[in-house]
Amino acid sequence: MNKDHFAKTFGFVDYQEMLENTTTVFKEKDVSWCVSKLPHGKYLAWDNAEIADDRVEVFFTKEEAENYLHILRNTTYQ
Repeated sequence: MNKDHFAKTFGFVDYQEMLENTTTVFKEKDVSWCVSKLPHGKYLAWDNAEIADDRVEVFFTKEEAENYLHILRNTTYQ
């Protein structure tokens, strides 16, 4: 899946627009763990290790998405 297709899956015009609505929560080596505010108001938690629509989680709040990434990070890197 290319980056623009990934972004369009979640309602963005393209990957650049998605990045404009994205906060990097943390980085590990060359992987960024991010939260994007979706056009419909929910939040997408994802990382750029492998761009795929089955490697994301959607949350109602930014805080929930960030908490999920922290839990995932602690599980992955321990």
